[in-house]
Amino acid sequence: MHPIYEELKSQINGDIHFDSISKHVYSVDASIFEIEPLGIVLPKSKADLLLTLKIAHHHHIPITARGAATGITGGCLGTGIIIDTSKYLNKILNIDIANETVTCEPGVVQDDLNAVLDSYGYRLGPDTSTGNRATLGGMLANNAAGARSLRYGKMVDHVISVEVAVANGEIINFHPLTKEEWKNKLKLKNFEGHIYEALWHIQDQYREEILKKFPNIPRRVSGYNLDELIKDENINVSKLIVGSEGTLGIVTSMTLKIVPKAKASGLCVLHFNEMIKAMQCVPELLKFNPMALEVIDDKIIEQGRLSPSLRGQLNWLQGNPKILMIVELEGTDSENVISKLNNLVNELEKKQIGYARTTITDVDQISKVWALRKSGLGILLSKRSYSRAIAFLEDITVSPYNLAGFMEQFCAYLQSKGKTAGFYGHVGSGCMHIRPYIDLRNPDEIALMRQMMCDISDLLLKFGGALSGEHGDGLIRSWLNPRMFGEKIMQAFIELKTAFDPDNLMNPGKIVHATEHFDQLRLSPTTILKGPETFLNFDAEGGFELAVDLCNGNGQCRKKTGVMCPSFQVTNDEFHTTRARAQALRDIIQGRIPLKEFTSQGIHDVMDLCISCKGCKTECPSQVDMAKMKAEFLYHYQEEHGVSFRTYLFGYIGKLNKLSWPFAKIFNHLQQSWFAKKILNFIGITTKRTLPKLANEKFSNWFKNYQQLIVNGNQVVLFNDTFTEYNDPQIGQAAVRILNELGYEVITPQWTCCGRPMISKGLLKQARNQAEKIISLLLPYAKKHIPIIGLEPSCILTIKDDFVGLVSEDFRKDAHTIHSNCFTLDEFLARHLEKMPFPDHFRSENKKIKVHGHCHQKALVGMESTLKVLRSIPGFDVKEIDSGCCGMAGSFGYEKEHFDISMQMGELKLFPAVRSSEEETIINANGTSCRHQINDGTGRKALHLAEILLQTFS
Repeated sequence: MHPIYEELKSQINGDIHFDSISKHVYSVDASIFEIEPLGIVLPKSKADLLLTLKIAHHHHIPITARGAATGITGGCLGTGIIIDTSKYLNKILNIDIANETVTCEPGVVQDDLNAVLDSYGYRLGPDTSTGNRATLGGMLANNAAGARSLRYGKMVDHVISVEVAVANGEIINFHPLTKEEWKNKLKLKNFEGHIYEALWHIQDQYREEILKKFPNIPRRVSGYNLDELIKDENINVSKLIVGSEGTLGIVTSMTLKIVPKAKASGLCVLHFNEMIKAMQCVPELLKFNPMALEVIDDKIIEQGRLSPSLRGQLNWLQGNPKILMIVELEGTDSENVISKLNNLVNELEKKQIGYARTTITDVDQISKVWALRKSGLGILLSKRSYSRAIAFLEDITVSPYNLAGFMEQFCAYLQSKGKTAGFYGHVGSGCMHIRPYIDLRNPDEIALMRQMMCDISDLLLKFGGALSGEHGDGLIRSWLNPRMFGEKIMQAFIELKTAFDPDNLMNPGKIVHATEHFDQLRLSPTTILKGPETFLNFDAEGGFELAVDLCNGNGQCRKKTGVMCPSFQVTNDEFHTTRARAQALRDIIQGRIPLKEFTSQGIHDVMDLCISCKGCKTECPSQVDMAKMKAEFLYHYQEEHGVSFRTYLFGYIGKLNKLSWPFAKIFNHLQQSWFAKKILNFIGITTKRTLPKLANEKFSNWFKNYQQLIVNGNQVVLFNDTFTEYNDPQIGQAAVRILNELGYEVITPQWTCCGRPMISKGLLKQARNQAEKIISLLLPYAKKHIPIIGLEPSCILTIKDDFVGLVSEDFRKDAHTIHSNCFTLDEFLARHLEKMPFPDHFRSENKKIKVHGHCHQKALVGMESTLKVLRSIPGFDVKEIDSGCCGMAGSFGYEKEHFDISMQMGELKLFPAVRSSEEETIINANGTSCRHQINDGTGRKALHLAEILLQTFS
């Protein structure tokens, strides 16, 4: 351990990580680079941050600031100490509506700020596609803009003042100054005065060169903002801090302008068969004064159609366009917007611009269009291949009026190199995100990448453009700044850097003093990929190594909405993101961490809070399946360290229930005794919960004696899961009665556990045995195309989603057959409704229903079927709770060490939503774990869909 660790530990209150796994986790961002830091500090206060700077300065150790690490240039990677401001320095300090400003700490997330401002009718102007996790500090460092920069500009246009901590730990406040005030600052005999003196010299000495070399285009974030020095006689050094990528200091607070929200807006989506023709229309479209003018290419559309989270949201597409252009117009109200859109479409039709023009004013439909556009950054990388859409020409920019000419030459150049690329971007401001497909394992491809960067730099100079219009220089292209700006401007940059950071300790190697970093790639020609021999089959993912490497670091797992990632949503800690887990595993398979460490405590710690919700399989743009990887990890870990009694207990819950059921009354009574609680506590099961009780009658016994109303109707198989059989037979009974009522004859095979608890606990050999038993049990029905219906989402979806990768090769084809024949109850009923409505006697008095979806259901099949079925019943007022995971996650919430975090997950959204419901409101939760968690957390009893539907005709 470095000696600075003890010094930091003794003086600051924040989190300090110098362990190997944490350093590997912080070695990456969303770029192609990997650089291991000396250590990581997460300051709890400004005082912590300043002390860290002072201690690092004393030891001459570099500092790199980090927010959400969504940048694609490597800007937040460094060999020194990483200061992560996102966990604790994330407070909104002041909102001043009268003056339309907000003051925030650097860790505030863009969407979180906008959610607070929304109640005032305001928002932050710049709106990045990563807004659900991007921090203001990172946005300031990169001079972020976003889709609506035509209306709102960049961060530099919104900054008023900043408080900056420089390398020696000193704080300086920068705000607007008149020329006279600037002159007074020159008299200061301190570090601040020294900075103002250097700036005076730069604006005086380099004015003509700045005018000559800085392109006159809407977007340019390469280099330092020296053009802000010469705009007028006044000065605001805050505007120089913007876009400086943490190389001048770390912003501890900032005051920004905020803007009124648009009163109404709508979209016109233009469909084109040719890219250049689309680009040629940009000047014409700009005449309509759009808020946003964006483009998406067919590669993104193609991947969107394959994406589980997007494919159901593309009903607005017409045909198979090569290019989509999104035009957003705003108005005083919806009628005004519709009028503007109609006028636009009429003009476009006259000029035959686009083969189709879709106008959209519905808010939900608009969000679907933007979801595809915002996914561009990550979705291009979801292709299961090592030839990937790499970000090295990521946000090149020219005048929008020259864009068609530039793109024509760029595409010709790309074709001459035998390359294709994914395209999307902000065409209204001339900024294109272009990602050529490159295999970073191939040295010839690396050489070609370097050559392309040089050649395209020259092409940009020819068109008066810039290498970066949004994401900054970072590691990927700072070395090209001399080529773009020339010797004199580079000297001015160095003078600016030296004035702020004379020892070159603040994020060194970015913007100035830069070298190429192609020897520090995350995946490179020297990378040897060797993972463990897996028990599960990863062929669908391209192998275990590619499954792990699919994580491109985009940080979507840091969002605070949806299913992914519950552990981060509670802890706000990078260590507990899907990205961190994938990175730890990647460094194992790439040899940066020895393969023997795969079963180490360090890897166990980073995997520990993954609750296998499967949210990442859908919500991650690259569809990283961490639940599957965790099961594989646990299998190897337990092969090395053994299996605990508690793990066996949870994994074999089905067998335990079977053995205990004959003594159900005694079992139920004893579990509340002090003796039982002593035992539970000893084996690591929390005593703060009530354990599920065994039913007096098994479902299978009830079914045996039940006389079905339908004898020769259409047959369906009702899968009898462990919880229906032993704990909640009333749910199975309700389902049988409902299916009978709808004309279906129900078949129920003998009870067999699906193996889900075993998979979650890494007991994969045992789970495989269970899976193969179930395949033998269900295959005859699947071959006859008899639908197989499940009541417990995790059980039926285990059969549907996990079996193919779990079973031995002999059973794999049969697993595929069963996969396509499995449905949750709500899926099946929704399909029934497509053919015929429910009978008239399926109705209710006016009742409100709040729906909480099971994680696996939300991730794998969605909640549309549940909502459709409930909303088909007259009298039901149905609303879905905007919640992620309930927090129970099978056995996770019963584990003593996880109880608190399990309850915190419930408190994020679910518990408050349930508590705020009227007593008469029905709470729907189809998952067994979810119902128990709701009861433990709120005292409310939640009902399964089958129980609710039974009430409508009983």
